[in-house]
Amino acid sequence: MLEQMTKARAYAYLTGIFCALIIASNILGTKTLKIEFIMLPCSILIFPILFIVNDILSEIYGYEMAKNVIFLGLILNVVVIIIYAIAIMLPSDSPDAEAFSTVLSTTPRLFIAGFLSYLLGNLVNSKILVKLKEKYNEYLFVRCIASTAVGEAVDSIIFITIAFIGVFPTSLIITMICCQVVFKVLYEIIAYPITRKIIINIRNLDDGELKNIN
Repeated sequence: MLEQMTKARAYAYLTGIFCALIIASNILGTKTLKIEFIMLPCSILIFPILFIVNDILSEIYGYEMAKNVIFLGLILNVVVIIIYAIAIMLPSDSPDAEAFSTVLSTTPRLFIAGFLSYLLGNLVNSKILVKLKEKYNEYLFVRCIASTAVGEAVDSIIFITIAFIGVFPTSLIITMICCQVVFKVLYEIIAYPITRKIIINIRNLDDGELKNIN
């Protein structure tokens, strides 16, 4: 399979990974992770990987093709949430029905927070990386980390503010935002050698069906 890999096939795989991660984040987001005074949603385990995939897509395929994946992920996420809501409303005598509802249900507030933070954070990340590539093509590390730092900051500020304003004290909200951004950026720095290797490998692939797209 790897011998027959092309840029077009790699794009399809990256799209699948990206969409799977955003859907999984819905479930992980229902549990919080608490370390001392820091409290964060467990979806923080996935979102840095989401932004790394975003970086790879933006670096190799450009902003427009990365944007298509971001919007596809958004559409699939909404579809899954609707399906969850329908399943929760259906009558059931399952002893796990209440737990199912607790884990997979969402409130309008959290839905809006997730919708806006995901969309704007990922679009900003992709746009900045592509713009930096035009001027600093040789500095891949700087592009990846800088775009992630801004994109993750936008994502965290929007989601945590909308989701928790009025629920937690302002000081805790600010702490949560700062900790989340720092964690995500450190995550990307640690994972950068893998990100770089993937980008280099995909660059060396044949275009495949992308020739027909372009």
